Amino acid sequence: MEPWFAHAKLINSLEPEIAFLLWDEFHPAPGHRPEPLALPEFPRASRLLARTSEAIGHEAELAAYYGRVATLAQQHALKLHQVRQYFWMDLRLDNEEADVHLSFPWYDTFAAMDYFLAAVAGNDQGMVYDDQDQGWAVEVWACNGALYIRESNPDSDDEPGQAVALPRAGLQARIAPLRERTAKLVACLAKELGPDVWLGGEVQPAGTLDLR
Repeated sequence: MEPWFAHAKLINSLEPEIAFLLWDEFHPAPGHRPEPLALPEFPRASRLLARTSEAIGHEAELAAYYGRVATLAQQHALKLHQVRQYFWMDLRLDNEEADVHLSFPWYDTFAAMDYFLAAVAGNDQGMVYDDQDQGWAVEVWACNGALYIRESNPDSDDEPGQAVALPRAGLQARIAPLRERTAKLVACLAKELGPDVWLGGEVQPAGTLDLR
């Protein structure tokens, strides 16, 4: 057992969710005025976030939004690496009642997020996940039916971060439908638009969309 296990906050669950980050303006290049970008109209709790649970059933609207992004990028002769931020996604694990909010600021594609989700949803014991980047780290341990998750800043001794302990089965049950509906949404978007940018891939020519 790790020393920090003893100080982990005991909670009953975490709600995992993935959202598509939305923009209401398209910024062509420095020195150019931004252009309005119409947002999808389906109901959302947050104006600039489309959670997977909200987007299911509205795939065509979300695809139309990304189609507008692609059209503007083409009009300004921008390549994928110049507009990739418009396709970013966001993974969160929250427990509002316990005021626990775990974030993954360096993960912006479903491929990166799914490595974490698959590890937590599996049955391995001991340390099942460990990753870090600038100013952020996350580690997950599985022991006797419990998960211990710690998010911290490895570059600072002044930021203790947060650590939680919770039953593994409950989070596993929530992760399964999240992975399923996210994969469905990404597949629908890729079918409509061609590039599989949400999986972290490169753009492939398909239809009229080509940002290579």
